[in-house]
Amino acid sequence: MLPVSDRFGPAVLADSFLAAMLAGSKITASLVVDSDGDTTDEMGGSKLLGGPTDLEWLRALRRDASLVVTTGKTYRAEEYRMPKSAHLAVFSRSRLAPPVGLDLPERFIELGEVASMSKTIQALALDFKRIHLELGPSTLLPTCKELGLGIWVSSLERSGISSFCEKQKLAVLHEVQVNDLVIAYCR
Repeated sequence: MLPVSDRFGPAVLADSFLAAMLAGSKITASLVVDSDGDTTDEMGGSKLLGGPTDLEWLRALRRDASLVVTTGKTYRAEEYRMPKSAHLAVFSRSRLAPPVGLDLPERFIELGEVASMSKTIQALALDFKRIHLELGPSTLLPTCKELGLGIWVSSLERSGISSFCEKQKLAVLHEVQVNDLVIAYCR
């Protein structure tokens, strides 16, 4: 059971709550921010920005995805491991070493440089049931705008989401507190 709260007050929901938030979404996008709205930690990645609940949230986003999409920059900075059940597609100008945990070579898709990331993602959506985007903000924001998608932004501090959205000129459409994590759908 997960203790959550939103503008209607606190509640306790089943463990499947995070997955239920995503029901019906063909393409999802997420990123985590610190209390200042920044998307990178001192190591150049984002792993240190969230805690155990953020990791659970990321796993929920990936769990139902048949394809996780990222860029070579994010792939290298985060030292990507192969998702448990999804394929992994990476946009990169240079060749990449396969991720740790790769069981079947066809699950790792190197996309190379493309003319339009959003058009490529739309094409991939024809072949994959659900796609989850894990890109840095400089790529994620314009791609989501072109696709007409909102972004799930998570932070240990509500101020992080507010700062990020203010800097990026996004509006928070819905926000929920899950344990120590604030999750907001922004557009």
